[in-house]
Amino acid sequence: MHSLSGWKYAQGPNYVTNSNKTYPYSECPYLGEYRLVKLPVSLNNLIEHVDYWGEGRIVTQHGISGFSDCYNVNHVFQLVSNGPDRGRKIPNRIPVVNYTNCDTSPYIKDHSVEVVTVMGAPINNSCARDIARMINPDVGKVVTYGFENNSAEIRNLTSELKKKSIFYCPKYTLPSKLRGLTLFDSNMAFLNLTEIKDILYNKVTDGVYDDAVALTKIMDTEAGSEAIGEVVVKLIGEKCGNVMSYAYKLWNSGATEVVQNSFPTPFQLILKGEVVTIVNKEYQQAMKLEVGNSKTDIPVLGDSSDKISKKVSWKFQTEVENGNVVFKICNLEHNMYLKLDENTDNLGDRKVLASLGNSEVKYTYYVEPVMTNGHIAFRLIDTQYHQAVKMDEKEDSNGTRQLWGHNGDPRGDNKSLDWVIAANTKIWEKEAIEL
Repeated sequence: MHSLSGWKYAQGPNYVTNSNKTYPYSECPYLGEYRLVKLPVSLNNLIEHVDYWGEGRIVTQHGISGFSDCYNVNHVFQLVSNGPDRGRKIPNRIPVVNYTNCDTSPYIKDHSVEVVTVMGAPINNSCARDIARMINPDVGKVVTYGFENNSAEIRNLTSELKKKSIFYCPKYTLPSKLRGLTLFDSNMAFLNLTEIKDILYNKVTDGVYDDAVALTKIMDTEAGSEAIGEVVVKLIGEKCGNVMSYAYKLWNSGATEVVQNSFPTPFQLILKGEVVTIVNKEYQQAMKLEVGNSKTDIPVLGDSSDKISKKVSWKFQTEVENGNVVFKICNLEHNMYLKLDENTDNLGDRKVLASLGNSEVKYTYYVEPVMTNGHIAFRLIDTQYHQAVKMDEKEDSNGTRQLWGHNGDPRGDNKSLDWVIAANTKIWEKEAIEL
């Protein structure tokens, strides 16, 4: 049991094992009997570390807990409970009235702490609010030890931290100074938006899609949705080839609203299999299929006058190859698929053709977004020959242009490789061919 007399006459803190921080309140009862200085003295220097319910570094035969160089928030009359310092006052202690009235605001300024840790102690609503109050939303992180992911304590903490856009980050690697607590076999880290955006970016670029999807779903709040969108824009701007697979994994896992809210509109058109028009950004001509004999391969052309007929209407069909999403591109009117000719011209380019599907031909394409002058476009890259679809710079006598597979860098600086994908203004619902 806690008592004023027991605490008052206890031996002072151990500042041999533990650092003696500026303005510790270990020897003072709760607010009222002394002149109070709020920490940090200047907000130009944040408090590096607060261990909530901490008692300092404790080493016993059962394991290691606590930290030697931090402030410890604890009950006003709590003494060190284990280890060689048992029964002594807690080093660098910041007091709270009791375990259900957790308010350190007289001692610690709002948004002033870089790291808050909590080890196996109760995180009730009052405690969770106080942790969220003190943590700095721009650079802060909160780490818990020894809690189950779905425990009431973690739910309390998650709810409060989300209000400051600090989110749980699965599989986070702790910095070295927060490791080594052998008394606990699990930890959870909650990170600020800046840090968590960097982690999400790296997960996508590394192709670790399951982790990226899990983290994205955790971030799915108003502020988090905006942050996801910022990551997507950065990935597209840097021509990351994994963006479409990331979007597909989200879509396929049920997170369709994330794609709708945080990705450019064409992503959902593609993933939903909507009827679209595919227009070359450089020449403003739509991809068109004019069929004479559907039993033969037909050249695909560009048309400057038609943007809505079935001849220029296409659907994307998703498939997965080697963990990444690829697409078949099918014409709505003729039910024929894009492919590249097996023969090349003198430049090594291949004609873009359309044919009825068969199992001996690969019709799949990588669909990779690019940003051009602030507008979204896509590269259509054949998976067999790794050539991007482009439009011929020369028109024929009818004003149409031939489409080719480009014998060059499919992700290079070539505007004729950029395609705008937009919803077709006529959906053809009654006559649409089921694909």
